Amino acid sequence: MKRIFWVYLALLMLGLVVLAWPEQNNVMMIQLSQTHGPSKMDLAGILIIMMGYLPMVKEVWKQSVGIKTYIGMRNWNILLAVTFISMSGIAWGLYSGSDITLWISVIVATIAQAILVRVAYKRV
Repeated sequence: MKRIFWVYLALLMLGLVVLAWPEQNNVMMIQLSQTHGPSKMDLAGILIIMMGYLPMVKEVWKQSVGIKTYIGMRNWNILLAVTFISMSGIAWGLYSGSDITLWISVIVATIAQAILVRVAYKRV
């Protein structure tokens, strides 16, 4: 794997730490529901996460033909469907305030995307 992958992974981890850091007040910059919405610290964490996540998405997109060959077209379609459904679940969980929907969707999306990223960077 390329060294840059580890930089992207470190950015993801740093962003998660910033996102999970406890806050003194629960002032939400954007209120998605009564109980959910990002604060300034959350937005900073999300920005750091995206700095690591977006290059990984770009690499998966660039390697998509090779990934389809490696894992098969059917598995590719399944992984994409699971990713998009779970991303919708994340949005719904944030909107409705349902923690169980949110966290299940986050876990499923992370697993599906980790498979795609692993295969994309393995092929590089």
